[in-house]
Amino acid sequence: MNLPDIERFVAELLATGEMNDDTRVDLERILAEARAGQSHADDLDYLAALHARVLSSGDAVPAEPVVAMAPQADSAALHAEIERLRAELAEARQTIAELETRLATGP
Repeated sequence: MNLPDIERFVAELLATGEMNDDTRVDLERILAEARAGQSHADDLDYLAALHARVLSSGDAVPAEPVVAMAPQADSAALHAEIERLRAELAEARQTIAELETRLATGP
């Protein structure tokens, strides 16, 4: 779900006047997080389901899968974790090669 869809869903839900205070706060939080690039998949699923239930329109649930928008900081952290895991894998492969050499040559 992209930002324009999120903005439209939230606006349409709020425009019904049927949202209680807690739901209104949740919708505003979901919208603020989306605008900040920090959406959560479960929130987007909730938004799509609530929109479909309240407005009962055939196109309420987006055709594309719901994917959270990852902030840049998380992206950098993920790349760092990938590099750490690659280094760990290389070290493990080196250890395996050394052990195989020892087994092949005997004690």
